Amino acid sequence: MTGLLAALMCFAGLTVGVRQAQSSTLPQQVTSYTVRPGETMWSYASDITPAGGNVNETIDRLVRLNKLHSTNLQVGQRIIVPQQDAEG
Repeated sequence: MTGLLAALMCFAGLTVGVRQAQSSTLPQQVTSYTVRPGETMWSYASDITPAGGNVNETIDRLVRLNKLHSTNLQVGQRIIVPQQDAEG
């Protein structure tokens, strides 16, 4: 089961390495994601936002967590993503 999950995460562009994020709030498990061609912050956030969730809140969380100055993403850019969102 773990191997299947790791394979699916790799296929989705996620790395299987999980680390602790440092922030002013409680620590959270994170993983990294590599931006693929054609992806935008909106399209990626839409993919990881749970059904009925607010995509704008996901974008705001990603911008804060990655200390981004804008929502523009570049192909090959690596961003960190809260583990619960990546599993979403």
